[in-house]
Amino acid sequence: MRWLHALRLLLDVMGALFLGLIALAPVVFGVLPYEGLKRLGTIPFYGLIAAAVAVWLWLAARGLTGRAERNPRAPRPRGDD
Repeated sequence: MRWLHALRLLLDVMGALFLGLIALAPVVFGVLPYEGLKRLGTIPFYGLIAAAVAVWLWLAARGLTGRAERNPRAPRPRGDD
């Protein structure tokens, strides 16, 4: 289940990256998204991919450590003590 959550998170981050590129290409370059990707170039494009993977790794690590801290099997302190 953790792997499915991590895969979904990866797809969300990469999808947001590509939608951002498609939406910003007409604004920044004033051309169609395909032409905007061509003008962006190879090195900045792969830099954005690397940044998206870094964000994904950070979010996935944060999610997994957060789940480990919230162990549902651990006894919870009662408020009436």
